[in-house]
Amino acid sequence: MQKKAIIIGSTGLIGNYLLEFLLQDDDYEQIIALVRKPTKSNNKRLIYIETDFKNLEAISSNLNGDYLFICIGSTMAKAGSKESFLKIDYNIPVDVAHIAINNGVKNCIAVSSLGADAFSNNFYLQTKGKMEIAIEKLAFNKIIFMRPSLLFGDRKEFRFGELLGKFVMKLIGPFFIGVLKKYRGIQAKTVAKAMQIAAQQEIVGVKKYESDQIELLVKNNVK
Repeated sequence: MQKKAIIIGSTGLIGNYLLEFLLQDDDYEQIIALVRKPTKSNNKRLIYIETDFKNLEAISSNLNGDYLFICIGSTMAKAGSKESFLKIDYNIPVDVAHIAINNGVKNCIAVSSLGADAFSNNFYLQTKGKMEIAIEKLAFNKIIFMRPSLLFGDRKEFRFGELLGKFVMKLIGPFFIGVLKKYRGIQAKTVAKAMQIAAQQEIVGVKKYESDQIELLVKNNVK
């Protein structure tokens, strides 16, 4: 039986890869992608829904299917303020998840962050942790959180701090072994592939994958 997916954040680093994977996957008969700007698709299985995310109720009837993939996310520097960051990384994912569950969507696969903790003193990690808790309270059959470390990949925008972090991580990452392996940087493409794979797993309840587990999931399921 073919499935229908909803994806938010499809233009981002992970979301762009995930959209490609879903379009290559014959299990999905339709993919709905929420975007901020008018976007056209030449693929009849892909439907873009334009929204500014300020009035999600206006497009709520389009948010139905089998899987909700949440890839939307920002940084404090890009968002510009805590308020803006909170809207992008907490309010939008949680609001979309609420609408999806009310429309009968049964499964949610979301990108969070390594170290996500609602009680953290770090605002970024605190926000990610609160997002996880809010979604866990919803009655999805399956909830999967991907918790990657520093992401590697080609972004459309320049982020100096992230570029410096990647350089340092590539130097010291190989020395992270054992329990420290989860702190190694990870390719965004790998995270996206893991989301596609995890969506098909027979899981009930909540499952969280950290960077090293994401790598292993893909290694064990891609030939």
